[in-house]
Amino acid sequence: GITQEAYLNGVGKGLPALMKAQKVQKKAARVGFDWPDAAPVFDKIREEIAEIEEAVDSGDKRAISEEVGDLLFSVVNLARKLGVESEAALA
Repeated sequence: GITQEAYLNGVGKGLPALMKAQKVQKKAARVGFDWPDAAPVFDKIREEIAEIEEAVDSGDKRAISEEVGDLLFSVVNLARKLGVESEAALA
């Protein structure tokens, strides 16, 4: 299989996190790892919010951090699907 390093080749290491996430998602989309439209991304965001709530209930700080990261990544995916640059929208 492909290593994470090989997969991320060409994604600038010094980029802001949101911009980096958007570039990673664009690369993934080019090889067929993508949803066809924004509708399933909304479902994914709802799922990630529920996972954050579970992590908060458990009190596991590492799990909370990971789940918040998953939510942010999903929101960047939604932005990309809607033609919005995440960094610009946050600014």
